[in-house]
Amino acid sequence: MTTPTMCNSKTPQQKAKEIIDRVHSRVAGIGGWGSIYSSYPQLADAVERAPKQVPCPFTGDGKTKFRFRTKDLYTGCAIHNDFPVNTFVDGIDVLSHLLQLSKTETCKVILRDHFGDDISAPLTKADLQLNEEYKREVKASKILEPEEVTERAKKLEAVYHYTSQVTEDTSVGRYLKKRGLSRIFSNLPKDIGVNPRLYYWDNGKTVTYPGMIAVYRDNRGRRLTIHRTYLEVNGDKAKVDKPKLMMKPPADMHGGSIQLFEPHYNESTSTWLLGVSEGIENALSVIEATSMPCWAASSSWALENMEIPDYLLPPPDVKFINFYIWSDKDRPNSLGVCPGAEAASKLYTRMKAYLEGRYPASQLNIQVLEPEGQIPENKKGIDWNNVLVNEGSDGFPVRCAPELLMQLK
Repeated sequence: MTTPTMCNSKTPQQKAKEIIDRVHSRVAGIGGWGSIYSSYPQLADAVERAPKQVPCPFTGDGKTKFRFRTKDLYTGCAIHNDFPVNTFVDGIDVLSHLLQLSKTETCKVILRDHFGDDISAPLTKADLQLNEEYKREVKASKILEPEEVTERAKKLEAVYHYTSQVTEDTSVGRYLKKRGLSRIFSNLPKDIGVNPRLYYWDNGKTVTYPGMIAVYRDNRGRRLTIHRTYLEVNGDKAKVDKPKLMMKPPADMHGGSIQLFEPHYNESTSTWLLGVSEGIENALSVIEATSMPCWAASSSWALENMEIPDYLLPPPDVKFINFYIWSDKDRPNSLGVCPGAEAASKLYTRMKAYLEGRYPASQLNIQVLEPEGQIPENKKGIDWNNVLVNEGSDGFPVRCAPELLMQLK
């Protein structure tokens, strides 16, 4: 993969920021996103019925799961039960997902269709003031009330308290073995656990299941929230609509991830190593097959935005940096976009620029790795757990020394 060509005057990142600032200033100038949202039939009902929930505007799913709070009609923030709490922090996020375009392309559509704007014109002082006004409103909208923060933290602590170590004879152990995982039981990540009693709201009643717990940490490495995989006692996924759910976090999830093992640093060769992937089972499959430390983002959104905490970054004198993005292989959607590949590409571009800037004297090896196999006709895509189950470790293009697995911590 290659980095986009740089302009003499502005970098691609600077251009993207400027076009986003332009949209925010225009939206602030008309009093928010309400009128723009109303022009899209998929969103008009949510605007009309705010703050009540409506069916998903992206898929047409009849279950009520999407809503705007009244104040969100200014900031554009939206709440969707199937996405992390801060996925849709403004209207660009919502329309980008609706139109299946990048944020920059979405901004161009907004400016063209709603404002007839010339995106090449410089931002005026008035534009910049409106943009600052907009950013203040968005920041305020993301702050939870203290009571809500406390309530979410209590629920998380209760799940932590009753979570224990995974062994092969637990529901989680059986689940992992059914996913082709065996070697990893010799050194399971500390942030994976088993909880015998997870609550699930199902058709108006509360039921309980055992499940796999994975700790989602923020971009400073602190415990933030919990990803739950609901299971049957025999290790099958629970027979519910959504067997995988993230608990509501008490703070912003942006930049976080499920950090299964610390990056590995070899002092004798000054070599730093880390892999990242989307799903938990994918990351565990990479560890199983390659002995490489690997993190799970939990979603394509989180993969695109994940960050490495400062204390886990390579030391200043590192000679070799190896960063592998183990991408899902998806079918293109109706607009020709493959979500997994797009998220991996965006992470690649951002991390390459970041690591090159921070470690100019180091040799950087950053790769996006995608399964080579064909996607079965009845499947939306394939991932690295599919590769492990079907091909074993031979299907992985990069592998480390087997003994590295026991060195991971």
